[in-house]
Amino acid sequence: MSRSVFGNAGYIKAQELPSAYAAIDPAPLFRKEFTLPETVTSAQLAVQSPGFACVYVNGKPITEDKFISPVSDYRKILWYNVYDVTALLQPGKNVIGVIAGNGFFNESFESAWHYPQVSWRDAPQFLLSLTVDGELAVVSDGSWKTSREHSHVVYNHLRSGETVDMRKLDPSWMIAGYDDSDWQPVILRQQPVTGELRLTPCQPVREAETIRPVSVTEVDGDFLVDFGVTISGYVGITLQAPRGQEICLFHAEELDEHSQPKHNFMDAPWYYPESPFQKNTVIASGGVDTFKPHFCYFGFRYVRITGLPTKPSPDAVTAYFVHQDVARRSTFTSGDPILNYIYEAGIRSTHSNMFWSLTDCPTREKLGWTNDAQASAEQTLINFDIVPLYEKWYEDIKAAMAEDGSMPGVVPSPDWGFNHGPVCDCLLYELPYRVYQYTGNSRMLTEALPYLERYAAFLEEKIAEKFPFPLSDWQGNGNSPLIPLEFILDFYLIKALRITALAHELAGDDATRWQQKLSDKRQGFLETWLDADGRAKVDEQTSVAMMLCAGLYRDKQVLADQLKATVDRENGMLTCGMVGIQYLNEALTDCGFAETVYRLITQSEPGYKTWYRDGATTLWEVWDGKDVGSHNHHMFSNVLAWLHKSLLGISVTKPGFAELTFTPHFIEEIGFVRGSVDTVRGRVEAAWELCGDRFVYTVTVPEGIKATFKGQPVSPGSHRFEIRKDG
Repeated sequence: MSRSVFGNAGYIKAQELPSAYAAIDPAPLFRKEFTLPETVTSAQLAVQSPGFACVYVNGKPITEDKFISPVSDYRKILWYNVYDVTALLQPGKNVIGVIAGNGFFNESFESAWHYPQVSWRDAPQFLLSLTVDGELAVVSDGSWKTSREHSHVVYNHLRSGETVDMRKLDPSWMIAGYDDSDWQPVILRQQPVTGELRLTPCQPVREAETIRPVSVTEVDGDFLVDFGVTISGYVGITLQAPRGQEICLFHAEELDEHSQPKHNFMDAPWYYPESPFQKNTVIASGGVDTFKPHFCYFGFRYVRITGLPTKPSPDAVTAYFVHQDVARRSTFTSGDPILNYIYEAGIRSTHSNMFWSLTDCPTREKLGWTNDAQASAEQTLINFDIVPLYEKWYEDIKAAMAEDGSMPGVVPSPDWGFNHGPVCDCLLYELPYRVYQYTGNSRMLTEALPYLERYAAFLEEKIAEKFPFPLSDWQGNGNSPLIPLEFILDFYLIKALRITALAHELAGDDATRWQQKLSDKRQGFLETWLDADGRAKVDEQTSVAMMLCAGLYRDKQVLADQLKATVDRENGMLTCGMVGIQYLNEALTDCGFAETVYRLITQSEPGYKTWYRDGATTLWEVWDGKDVGSHNHHMFSNVLAWLHKSLLGISVTKPGFAELTFTPHFIEEIGFVRGSVDTVRGRVEAAWELCGDRFVYTVTVPEGIKATFKGQPVSPGSHRFEIRKDG
């Protein structure tokens, strides 16, 4: 589908120019009455709204989807959605109603990310068409009417919150026969629309789960609601208060000693100097009011409610876990409570950051930081049906690349965040490579070849210039800052060349030139970063693990011994940041130190154990992060891949699970593990438990997978093996 689905529709809005930031800036309402014949066989409504829109037909929402349309760089790609609305139409008069929000398209408050200055910024608007029985029946054009005065959504910003005035709520504007004589004609957008209209290929954002409070308590005249887990989303509430009373809902991941929201400096003035932070406000009508926001979401576990005259019942307050409606593909449980915490928290944190991309956090930024995503790409493909979301986001990533090959660290970007370096940018390579590895589909890789080549040339040029990229092994412990930027850049250039050469091979091209460049750079890397004894000159967990995983050594055993020594030297403390953590567990395990990995994961402090001990239900941004940063990040989540590959032993050895090798590591202290992965060829199950002096290992293999265990073929079906503890 393309522009033709919208016919001669135009973007319509209520104002010529967007408003300056203000506490009262109503979301405009739009309506269009039209008449249909008695019989309608089929009807589809297409909509593109860069700042999000709620669309209704005859007073009913057209979909359960939230936050339509998808986030993008609106100058380049305009993702649109199509919905079947046949059942909502009626013979005779009908009405389409739209509430248009701001989203990232019209963020008017100043912040560290400079959205008010981005060139796409404009007043809330949308493009819409209704096709009935194959013919365009309604399009967004000058015949619509609009009102801001009648809107009960008097403030909305995706990253700061929403204010609704329930005294102004009158749903009759969405029904035929409503008197709209005091509404205004819409304004047709005159600026050129440069973005390409594309049909959204991925799952929608939805209210994926409802969560009831575990407690509602009174604190100094306010009411504190604890939902028991940290999530992304919002709270719905039914309340009654005197007319005009302001009821405020303050969302927070943590509380201070006074039970006030504790944001760990995420609400600092350089982020949010004038707007509210994680706050929704309801102005009561005097009757029974039911509220859920339209255009914002937060990261939270707690909500502190002010202004309510009486304590709300638990049934009156609901948390909605809102994220991309991406299905799970895995299970895991074990005899170790910390491992179980890591798995569940990793799943919850990843889901919490699915919002038209993989975001960094649902609190401070809600931005598609590509360094976080590069760090967790493998586990997401094991655990989630995430390929459609990646297909959407990868188009945004390619569109974000500048002509010189430079890229922003956040995608989509408001022209902010360029040149953070390959710790971010090499998601360009990691994402299609991992999709190929786990699905067998090479299309993302081969179609990206011009971009892969352009960035590789850019990175090589910047290395020669000694360009001071800012990111190395971000947010590590101890010695992590000692990893030289030059090492990181050289490593990622080799990664870029390796995957570019692979993409050429998969495309059926002659990859000789790229293979030679890779060979030359690899030799230069070894000469620069290995000493005469074959040891890594940068003697740290991150650097040695990276070299082992990439095969950058002369003698593997020398580096294996060095890696184990870096762990022992730190008394088993994890020093890696978000770069090293992608490689450390796999490198240690491949070198025969799986039990060391288990102890690092479950005993290192600060580390996963710290979060578990502190009662976290998600993964954090900082190892020692009780008082700093987000408490719902996914960048340290690739440990989930280790749980499946190295404990369950489900390890893909040919793309798309054409072949897998069962590689379980039996660790007596854990006692048992059980789990599964839904691969592109069917469900693979694995489990083991300690029974006396033996480990009993069971697996189930679907048809179409060639599997082996300990060098022997494993046929489709279920199998049971016994392995002596000492053998």
